[in-house]
Amino acid sequence: DDIARLFHGVPEGVRVHRGFNSAVFDNDGFPTILDCVSKARLGGRCDDDGNESDTSSDNDSGSTDDPIDPTTTPYRLFTTGHSLGAADSVLLGAALHLAYPDETIKSINFGCPKVGNARWSFWMDSLQPDRGGQKSTTTEPSSSSFLRSPSSSSLSSLNGSEDSGESKKNGSFEIFRFVNKIDLVPRLPELMFTHAGHTLQMSIGGGIKAYYDHIGSEDLGYAGVPFGWEAAPYAFLPGALASHRSGHYVDYLTYYAPDKNQTILNASNATDAVYYYVHNFERVEKEYDSPPARREDVVTSIS
Repeated sequence: DDIARLFHGVPEGVRVHRGFNSAVFDNDGFPTILDCVSKARLGGRCDDDGNESDTSSDNDSGSTDDPIDPTTTPYRLFTTGHSLGAADSVLLGAALHLAYPDETIKSINFGCPKVGNARWSFWMDSLQPDRGGQKSTTTEPSSSSFLRSPSSSSLSSLNGSEDSGESKKNGSFEIFRFVNKIDLVPRLPELMFTHAGHTLQMSIGGGIKAYYDHIGSEDLGYAGVPFGWEAAPYAFLPGALASHRSGHYVDYLTYYAPDKNQTILNASNATDAVYYYVHNFERVEKEYDSPPARREDVVTSIS
């Protein structure tokens, strides 16, 4: 059927965890989500059954749930989740990319376990916008930003802009995985599984460090997670298990949220004030005779 044909685009050798895969695709959930996204792309809503009389009734009662005009109202596709839900959000994002290859899709998740093998991770990382031919709308090519807009509770890009028309012509899928301290689950499963996407390590004291593609890139001068990252939870298993609780993720992000009365100036435009959790990917601690090689459009954002 049509859904089965979607997966003909999966590269040979890609393998994912059977249980995670079943949770997403062995039920009616995925077709329902596809139907919802299809309606949204046409300006409708997920619960729209196409009954015009119902719509008229809602409008007469003063409802503000009018159909969205896709020509004037921008929309963006995000997937998210915690633990099993985080793994499912990655698989769902990948499937949505296959279904809508021209869209910009991002998965922002928490406490995500490893989902697939090395070929899976390589494929996921190859779908990032700067690897898929997209041109960044940001003016600062030396940093990746994970910024919180002062005017919105959502995460926004460095310059606060929406995706450009050019980027819409080249869809992408990018993964951002928050890891709370020594949370054990992101280190599992151990054998034959690897992480895809960027790791955002939440540390004691409020600092969050971003590791490019988890393992870094020597050519680009980006560091991977520190030595011993995989083994760290086993030094204190009770703490590692406690760190995985969703409430601890929420508490951490809430407690260390930037002070709304504090202003931090954007280096690229001194008139723009932004609040941020993470500004740059971690760099390799190495002396260079010349600056490390960088992709032209290295800036990516959770927005």
